Amino acid sequence: MRERRRLSGADVLVIVMTCPDVSPLLLSDEDLVALEEILVSGAVPEDCMTLEMLDGFLAGVLLSPRPIAREDWLPSVWSACGEADFGGGVAVQRAIRLVLAYYNEIASTLGREEEDGRWEPFCFAAEAGDDKLGIGDEWVDGFIQGLDLWPEGWREGLDGGVADAVQDVLQQIIAPWDSDEADVDAETRIGWLTVAGERVNDIFLRLRAIGLPAPSPIALDAPLPSVPAPGRNEPCPCGSSEKYKKCCGAGN
Repeated sequence: MRERRRLSGADVLVIVMTCPDVSPLLLSDEDLVALEEILVSGAVPEDCMTLEMLDGFLAGVLLSPRPIAREDWLPSVWSACGEADFGGGVAVQRAIRLVLAYYNEIASTLGREEEDGRWEPFCFAAEAGDDKLGIGDEWVDGFIQGLDLWPEGWREGLDGGVADAVQDVLQQIIAPWDSDEADVDAETRIGWLTVAGERVNDIFLRLRAIGLPAPSPIALDAPLPSVPAPGRNEPCPCGSSEKYKKCCGAGN
């Protein structure tokens, strides 16, 4: 398994502004490891996002000037084709709760004043001598998927200059991976991600500065290990709007 890496920040913020005083809703180390393991386990579809892709995806979702409902983004985590095939009810619930908890962590750490508590991109570190892992590729792929969920009318009600600035910065974040220089060493890619993280925080603060409310954390219910499987006729907790028996519970 590749080592996990948290990136140190770079001083590229344009706006000096504090984020609303919301206590960070951080996952414990145990829950973070559990989330990473479940995303690559047989309990979720084979094309489920990795933790690195999920981090980029949720950053893109949470940056939307117009809130994106849980049922509109959660199914994309499990399957690119929108059809999730989970292994069982308890696994379904635990996977969903951990993803929602990670959403809450990012929602409560974007744009924070304290550098050691501010969100920064999550990536997998390259092993020594291995520059072919494409550091940041999965993060950017997830980020773009999150941006693709922004509503078509996200510019409505925004000053044209602000909307253009947001779009320009988003393009700057993605540009290095679209360039002819994408085949570069790991250190350069980490630099790209460092700058991307600061620009994501910058966009978040720009939107707060013009009065748009920060995303609200999602309420979580009972402790993860004790959650029972949903009833066959109950709505599937993956957010597909189908009954559990016709969705993630099919074949169970």
